[in-house]
Amino acid sequence: MQAIFSHWKTYVIFISFLVITGCARDIQMNPDLTRLRQVEPSSVIDKNVAYFISAENKEKKVVTPGGGGDKVTYKPYADSEGALITVLSKIFTRVYSIDSLDNMTFINDKGISYIFIPEITTNSSSSSAFTWPPTEFTISLACKAVDSKGLTVWEKTLQSKGNAEYSEFKSDFSLAARRASEALFLDLLKEINKAGHTFN
Repeated sequence: MQAIFSHWKTYVIFISFLVITGCARDIQMNPDLTRLRQVEPSSVIDKNVAYFISAENKEKKVVTPGGGGDKVTYKPYADSEGALITVLSKIFTRVYSIDSLDNMTFINDKGISYIFIPEITTNSSSSSAFTWPPTEFTISLACKAVDSKGLTVWEKTLQSKGNAEYSEFKSDFSLAARRASEALFLDLLKEINKAGHTFN
């Protein structure tokens, strides 16, 4: 009987360990768009553009480390889509979402001159052993623009980092990720704006 109880106790401890250390907690990457909307580009380019995020990427969930042995999960592309639209809308006349790079009917009907294609890589970490939200979040964005023939006319790789301590993120567990996203898309806006001559 004692042996059975001992085995049962070990099993309960093991399951408890999995529950405590094996969770993946939801956060979001979507930034506050206020600062993006306040930026005024040097000029608005009179072109229609699109962006392409595959259906698979829109649903893609990523898991990266949090604190206290936990992990965090989020959707990089779905969370960032609004910021990408905001950036492109600040610089170009019209912005469309396109479901396929081969959809020439849509491209021609909408008069789309360029298509922006983002690739997002993320990571996170925490300096805390007792709280699960990440205190540091990093993003790498490789973004390129192709013309209606599929030729690359512009490309840039950007990196950003967001930090948040407990006193800050206790009211927003996603704060480090949001800060990284905000910094990233502010940089993207500046880079596309600087390359304006490429798109005229």
